Amino acid sequence: MDIFYIDATNEQTLQADLAAIVPGSAQETVDASLQWLTYQHEGHWLLFFDNADEVGLDLGRFIPQSVLGNILVTTRNPDVCTLAGIEGCAKVAGMSSEDSTQLLLKLSCAVQSDESQALAEQIVKVCSFINMTKEITHF
Repeated sequence: MDIFYIDATNEQTLQADLAAIVPGSAQETVDASLQWLTYQHEGHWLLFFDNADEVGLDLGRFIPQSVLGNILVTTRNPDVCTLAGIEGCAKVAGMSSEDSTQLLLKLSCAVQSDESQALAEQIVKVCSFINMTKEITHF
């Protein structure tokens, strides 16, 4: 699984991180990255938008138009939850690694397997630096 960390603190950092996704491409643009993600047929990718707290940020413009792959957003802005719908948003506070892993598996609707459990545990380890109280949104 390819995991792409996007600093969504503001539009400039978001665009810079998103534009750098396409592997080996001379054309590093947001549009090129979104198009590349849209046409990945295996769908083994995760876009992780971190700190999407800015009220004026239109995060929807940066979401690939694909049913494949996964998107995870951390935010303190409750308006971002409207992008995911009621089932795709969860308020979280300080959690154990085990609880975080189970929440990630639930929100991602992952098929229960040793592989999905291991991937979720790996993602939780990578994300352990996230502040204690945020909303997590999964598309």
